[in-house]
Amino acid sequence: MAETTRETRKIPRTFQDVLLPRLPYAEGDELSPDADLAALGLDSMGVVQLLADLEDHFGVELDDELLTEETFATVGSLWATVADFVEPDAAAADGGK
Repeated sequence: MAETTRETRKIPRTFQDVLLPRLPYAEGDELSPDADLAALGLDSMGVVQLLADLEDHFGVELDDELLTEETFATVGSLWATVADFVEPDAAAADGGK
């Protein structure tokens, strides 16, 4: 149950702003935590590019063992992984919106 809570928490606007340019089928500018990244157009090349974008934007380095299908399954699962490496102030900089 704790895992579900991590994956369904609010997705910060800053994270969505990094993610949206890599999702060609996303409509609008608000992503739900359960949105399927593959269905939104994220392919293997997009994963590599997105990973670089996230690491640059948040100033983190994600461990290779975290780069799994499960991590990149949904917006919420990806944010849950990235959030573990991001300073709370960076994630909350936009009020968690």
